[in-house]
Amino acid sequence: MRRAILTPATVGPQMAICKGGPVFNRLSTIDLPRRLEGVASPPLVQLTVAFILLAIVASVRLTVDAFTPGVAPFSLLFPAVLVATLTAGWFSGAVLMVVGGVAAWGFVMAPRGLFVVKTASDAVSLALYFISAGAIVAFAEAHRRNTLALRDSEARIELATTAAGVGVWEWRLATQNMVFSEEARAICGFPPGEPVTVAMALAMVHPDDRAFTQAQSLRARDPEVRDIAPYEYRIITPDGEERWVVATGRTVFKTIRGIQHATHYVGALQDVTARKRAEIERAEGAARLRLAIEAGRMAVWQVDIHNGIATSPELNRILGFADEAQPTTEDLRALYLPGEYQRIRDVAQAAIGRGERYFDAEYRIRRRDGALRWLLLRAEIGMDDRDQPLSAIGVLLDITERKDSEERLKLLAREVDHRANNLLAVVQSTIQLSQAPDADLLKLVLLGRVSALGRAHQLLSEARWEGADLRRLVEEELLAFSLGEAARVSIRGPDVALAPAAAQAIAMALHELATNAAKYGSLSMVAGRVEVSWTRKGHGPLMIAWVETGGPAVAPPSRRGLGTTMLARALSGSLKGAVRLDWRPEGLVCELELPSAALESVGP
Repeated sequence: MRRAILTPATVGPQMAICKGGPVFNRLSTIDLPRRLEGVASPPLVQLTVAFILLAIVASVRLTVDAFTPGVAPFSLLFPAVLVATLTAGWFSGAVLMVVGGVAAWGFVMAPRGLFVVKTASDAVSLALYFISAGAIVAFAEAHRRNTLALRDSEARIELATTAAGVGVWEWRLATQNMVFSEEARAICGFPPGEPVTVAMALAMVHPDDRAFTQAQSLRARDPEVRDIAPYEYRIITPDGEERWVVATGRTVFKTIRGIQHATHYVGALQDVTARKRAEIERAEGAARLRLAIEAGRMAVWQVDIHNGIATSPELNRILGFADEAQPTTEDLRALYLPGEYQRIRDVAQAAIGRGERYFDAEYRIRRRDGALRWLLLRAEIGMDDRDQPLSAIGVLLDITERKDSEERLKLLAREVDHRANNLLAVVQSTIQLSQAPDADLLKLVLLGRVSALGRAHQLLSEARWEGADLRRLVEEELLAFSLGEAARVSIRGPDVALAPAAAQAIAMALHELATNAAKYGSLSMVAGRVEVSWTRKGHGPLMIAWVETGGPAVAPPSRRGLGTTMLARALSGSLKGAVRLDWRPEGLVCELELPSAALESVGP
């Protein structure tokens, strides 16, 4: 169905549907039941009409004879016979013809009162009268029957168009007059009885639909094209309501001097607003469903024992086929990992055994590109008359990310448990090794070391225990010792992600170095500075350099203190790291080394 649009110069059927045409005016003035009854009136009515007209003719004859004697005897009977036949039927006309003819013969023709034929001319006159009057009765009856048949046909057309909600129209091109039926007026929202102009008809067409309507009207009125195809377009009624209509029209042509000219454009109009709105709602619903399916990365599927599986671009994408591919059932079964297909069949059979038609199952496939995917199948089973599986329909969802996330959560939970146990062991070891002259100082020492572990733990937690950023770890440890002066601390090195165990070890080592520098080293003086840098070549070990300058003069210690012990223990053990201390006079230089295995593993 094509859409059409309208302009003043090319008004189509949509503009020519008003009441007032030669057919529709008659339909509105004739009682419908009367039009549908038989073509002849009852005999008594016909006799009554005949004798009433005979009385009128006799009265007129007597009056005429009083002033002009000798008028032809049958002259007034001819119109009376015509009127009787047209109004009541052939029987009324025939009765009037016979009775009137006999009366004229006996009372008008000489000798009056005697029903005899005196001369040959009288005989010829009688014969001619009955022949002429009979012809009048015959032709008048035929005309009356044709007229009643036409009215009956018009009535039936009107009943059909009204019942179907179809408006009839006529556009008289020569005079630019519009003719609308009542149903067409109701469709367009025009008031009954008022004339419809071209401007009114144009104003009702939706502005976006006028260009195509103009083209359609021109095609219909082109004698070389004579397009009669129906077309759809929108109208806006005078009260502002938007409607969809279908127009069907045909042009009447007349040949003038060898050239065909369009004289009338006639047809029908039907309101299809309800259907169009339903179509639009279905289309919008389908679009929303398609968007939901695409957003949810799922596909709708259907399979039956006769036609196999119905594929779709969404299903093909999930399974790893091209959008336009038509994989066979064997192609799809080849994707299942061993045992998965049979497991799905078992789930379906178990549901049928319980009297259920719905089931769902999770299973794994290996796509054609080699990717391993988790899928969720939800289906409804269709049964035949013998309660045997006939078909199935459902949706397929790619749940690989969800399954991966669930697996990561499980691993994370185990890792957290493991790290919590390790952290408690580290805290216990720290408490055992920590010493101070009094309880208050011991408390400060313990708080500092536990805080270092807490900061490392926080960084690991933010990264979901997948690793901590070395730069952030260094910044967190030195922030409290720089006193907010950026010039006192220099940090540089590439981005490095630390495994949980390595992050805790380096956090403890940096805390010991920073505490020592704040108490005895460069950070104990205003001019002192600390430079922390690190390098790593490829997958080699991580080398961290701690360099102090600007502090008090440094001399090697006479014995190994607790801080040195904590440094060594932090990186040794399972990490297999190393600590090298250089007590230079200008400041301490410490090198921390962690092997590649300690950086890439999650630790013990």
